[in-house]
Amino acid sequence: MFSDAKESTLRALVPSCIFQSFSAGVTINKVGEIPAFIYCLRSGSVEGWASLNDAETIVATSAAPMVFEVSTAVQHHASVLAIVTREASETIAIETSAFLKAIQDDQAVCHAALIHASRVNMQMIDRLLDHRLRTAEQRLGQWVLSAMERNGNSRTVTIGVSKRALAYELGMSPANLSRLFNVLREHGVETKGMSMTIVDLDKLRQLSRA
Repeated sequence: MFSDAKESTLRALVPSCIFQSFSAGVTINKVGEIPAFIYCLRSGSVEGWASLNDAETIVATSAAPMVFEVSTAVQHHASVLAIVTREASETIAIETSAFLKAIQDDQAVCHAALIHASRVNMQMIDRLLDHRLRTAEQRLGQWVLSAMERNGNSRTVTIGVSKRALAYELGMSPANLSRLFNVLREHGVETKGMSMTIVDLDKLRQLSRA
């Protein structure tokens, strides 16, 4: 976001920056309030939670490096997602007023903010299409394949979050996820506790591409 910013812009931002360190499970912002800060995630990962009446879900997850609350700050709009740390994380919080001035005064920061907002928008569209065009079984299969790739193509995948959080991330209920673990056994994946073992990669790929 600030790699091409002018030196004068960076100097002006410094007094408005706060370094923060969070443990896992901490809510960083407040839903329904116009953000006082944008947050630069330096390490760790976060979840974007949304709720309506008695229902809740995870709309998105992000790992460092990431900047969030940019669009709400620019639009002067209340936060619609609760940003919750998935693991121990560090951020640099920048006062919204200082960030908006940097956008106005520095073309490079403005361009970076536009690229960032466009990237997040495309990611949300991809997620929407994934939920609309793939079955729950296919979404879980895609998640297992992605986790395998992140783990150096290891055939053993550890579920690093609660099964409740994984279910919400994949757009389903925890009860449905439990059922799908049994379904996935027929497609080359065995689950034991928080560990998943891929015993037939071709079957899993066939399911995920179907």
